Amino acid sequence: MGFLDDIVGDALGNVFTPFARSDRKLQRLHEQGELVPATIYAIRIVGKSDSADEYSYGLDLATSAGPRRASVRQQLAPDPWRAPLGARVLARHLKGAIAIDWSATLDESGVRNNAPFIAIKTLKTPLSPGIDDNRIDRKRLRDGIRTDAQILTCEPVEVMGMPTQNRRLQLRVDEHAGPRTVLLKRELVPPYAWTLAVAGARVPVAIDAKRPDRVTIDWPSLAEAVAAGCLPPVSGPAG
Repeated sequence: MGFLDDIVGDALGNVFTPFARSDRKLQRLHEQGELVPATIYAIRIVGKSDSADEYSYGLDLATSAGPRRASVRQQLAPDPWRAPLGARVLARHLKGAIAIDWSATLDESGVRNNAPFIAIKTLKTPLSPGIDDNRIDRKRLRDGIRTDAQILTCEPVEVMGMPTQNRRLQLRVDEHAGPRTVLLKRELVPPYAWTLAVAGARVPVAIDAKRPDRVTIDWPSLAEAVAAGCLPPVSGPAG
């Protein structure tokens, strides 16, 4: 999942494909849509085993006609870590359709880019607030032993020289019997949490009751807490 996403992200970030005949609606949205500030209130990621993962973003838009809540299925590249929960972005809307204008968003932040204007579709029903990421082991988060851990080290993982969303993390896990060290060799760190995966950070985890060596980091809850102001943000991605 992470490897495929990084390949797709590189392609989107470095190659601009002109609008095809089937993309006329997207072209009109890009050329005629009102450009407005928006806040990301929701993120949904659906993992795919045979293709790039599916990303959707919920937006609270400040349009000239008043506030509007809507959601779009869209992959952001480059630098998707710049769009965590609670982030401010620039979006376009036209006749019910919306999309994040990622190039305009990066331009506003002073980031040089050639990001294409690509969006899959506007969702009929806006996303529920928060983060929904089915790539995280929900069963372990629900049934496991909940505690906290501290990240001791964080190193990027590459495949064939290509960066991935995986990190090699060494954790010190808090337990009743005392802290212990756990190594996660290929931990999937979602883009919305890249800035949070740094040495010294504390993270919520769930431990498998039958296999204590299996530890799952609750990245969605951590990112939601940062967005809500319960935890301080970090200024840049790790690795």
